[in-house]
Formats: sequence, structure tokens, C-alpha cells
Amino acid sequence: MNSRGLTRVGYVVLAAALIFRLVSVHFYPLSWRIFSDMGNYVNIANDLREGVWKPTHFFQPIGFSYIVYLFLLTFDDWTRALGIYQSIIGTASLWLMWKAAEHSFGQRVGVISLLVGAVHAPLLGLNLYALSETTFTFLLSLLLWMSVKVLERDSYGWSALWGLTFFAAFVIKGTHIFMAPLFLLGVLVWKRWSWQAISRVAVPVSAVVAMGLLLHGVLTYKTIGTFQLSASAGGLNLVEGKCPLKENVDSEGATWFSPVYVQLGYTGTMVWERPFTDSGYFMREGLRCIKDDPLVLVQSLENVPLLFVGNVLWPVGTTSAGPYFRLHGILWGCFVIVGLVVWCRSYWPWRPDDWPVVLTWAVPILALFLCVYVFKSEIRFRVPFDVFFIPVALKGWASILNLSMTNAAAGGAEASA
Repeated sequence: MNSRGLTRVGYVVLAAALIFRLVSVHFYPLSWRIFSDMGNYVNIANDLREGVWKPTHFFQPIGFSYIVYLFLLTFDDWTRALGIYQSIIGTASLWLMWKAAEHSFGQRVGVISLLVGAVHAPLLGLNLYALSETTFTFLLSLLLWMSVKVLERDSYGWSALWGLTFFAAFVIKGTHIFMAPLFLLGVLVWKRWSWQAISRVAVPVSAVVAMGLLLHGVLTYKTIGTFQLSASAGGLNLVEGKCPLKENVDSEGATWFSPVYVQLGYTGTMVWERPFTDSGYFMREGLRCIKDDPLVLVQSLENVPLLFVGNVLWPVGTTSAGPYFRLHGILWGCFVIVGLVVWCRSYWPWRPDDWPVVLTWAVPILALFLCVYVFKSEIRFRVPFDVFFIPVALKGWASILNLSMTNAAAGGAEASA
């Protein structure tokens, strides 16, 4: 199929993906599933509507609660409107991934990535919940496209937009926290710390992100009397990942027990003398757990495989479709791990021309791996990053198939000779 034909196929797939998402949220509206995390977002949004601010509002990033608040203010049937919004930006995520993959890996890998993303079960499942993952996926896809542009042009404008997109994603869900420093470090090493790279990429990105963090601090100071540059969940996340007792109860009776540890059968409860919102206290306790048992730094390596295997996607994994999602998870883990390993091997050792591809695709994946190693692992952390994993894995499998066809052709030629 020629280039124009592949483009037409891509837009047909994109249209089908949008229609399917819109139909699914129509017949299975988000209002049926307002509980747990979803209920917490709605409760915070209702507090914001009443002008009530609490430290717990900033335990997890405030961004998605604020989006729900805006929908509550604007629409009578806000859950239906939110479902339409998520379906549209979910489809936009696929378009951005498609174009970035096409730019880096060619048109065929781009279109197949779009097709796989359109039917990717975790993305379809999370689209049916009032959760931050769909918005975060869109922002990561936008960051992916911004990375392509920044590495092409060394532009002040694109760099500033990269920083703005990074910060917007940070106030929605912060699991990409290590992406900015790794990306900037990679650009500076690639450009040999040139003044152009510093002034046109590092400075605009850093300035915009720093301004965003400062504004977040001003917001928390004005509303709850505490200057916080980020959400306060990081301390508890470190405790969860590095301390032996996984069911945590704070001084106010709030309980936190991550689905992954329920699935792994961890037992034991720890009651803390401070609320979960005291991030500094929990950071110190997490570091104390590392000091008491340094081997936990080795054990934490298991968090990376748990992104792919042995960890069922919550909450869709608890529904009647749970067996399908578990089977999909097993197959998906095998597909991604093999494709990723082959892709990484194909780019080693790096050549000068490989730097843009490595910085665009490998750095975000490395940032995710580093995040779950330092803190903890959840499949919900990985699903938004599938906009990076899908094209990379497909490129790896394409290399395998091309090698197989090349060997088969060579064998046939020898036989003919």
C-alpha cells in the first residue's frame, strides 16, 4: 500500500476509535462508577464549588479534581460531558502517537501503532471511569509530539510549550517526574553542553516548569496555609515502596492499601502518628526503612516487571471483564518486553543520528522505570506510557520480522544456487 493509502487507513482507524469510545461512554456512563478514587475526585470538586479547601485536596495532584469541578460548574449532566471529553482527548492521544511514531519509525509502524492503540484494552477500559489516566495519557502524547519538535528545531517556543505540557501533566499525575531532568540532561549531552542547547532548550523548559511549581506553591499557601510545590503523596509512595508493612493507616484514621499489594498477598498494617499529607515525615520514614534494610533497594527492582506482569489493572480488573483484562495483560507483557528488548538492542551502541529517537522514546520509558523503582509500581502508572511502549515494541517486532524474512530470502537464494 502506498503512502496516501496508509494515511487514509490511519484516519479511518482514528474515526472508528472515536466512535467506539463515544458509544461506550453512552451505554456505560461514568456516573455508574463514582466510588473510591473517582468518588474522591468528585468530593474534592464539590468542596471547590463550595469554596472549601483542605490539605487532603493536595494529597494527590489537584489537576483532575479541578477538571471535574469545571465540568460540575458547566454541565447539568457533567458525567456524560466528561465521558465525551475523555473520548475526544483519548482519540487525540492516538493521533499524536501515530504521527510521532510515523516520524521516528516510518509510516507502517505509525499506522500499526495507531491500530493497536485504538483497540488497546487498558485505554478503552479507563475511558469508562472518571480517573486522571485518560487526561494524563493525552498530555504524555502531547509531550511526545513536543519532544519531536524540540529536537528538530531547538526553538524557544517549542521548548516553552514542552515545559508547559510537562507541568500540566504534573498537576494531573506526577509519575513522569523524572522525565524532564533526564530529557534535558540527554539534550545537553547530545549537544555537548552548547550555549544554544542551554539557552533554547534547558532554560525555557526549566523556567516554565519552575514558574508552574511556584504558582502551585502560591495556591497551596493561599488556600491551606502551606507552601507546597507539588502534591504530598510522594512521601507515602516512598513508604509503600520501601517499608515492609503495606497497609498504612494515618493519625486521622485514613487507610491506604494499594491494589498491587493486595494482589501480591502482602499482610501487616502500620499505624502512623502523622496524617498522610505530611509528605516530609513520610519521606523521612521511607529513608529510615531503607537504612534499616538496605536490601530493599535490590528488592525494589521487582517493581519494573510488575508494570507488565503479575499486577491486574484496577478498577477494570475487578469487573466482569476482569478475566479478559488478565489475559490481555499476560499477552501484552510478553509482546512489550520482547519488542522493547529487541528495540533497545538495535540502538546499541548509539550513533550520533540515533540521539533524537533515543531522547524521544527511551527517556520517557527510563523515567517511568526510575519512578516505580524509587517509589512503587502500579499498572495504572504504566498505561498512559503505552503511547511510548506501543510504537517502540512494534518497531522491535518489525526488526525481528525483517530479520526473519531476510534470513529466509538468503536461505532461498542459497538453495537456488
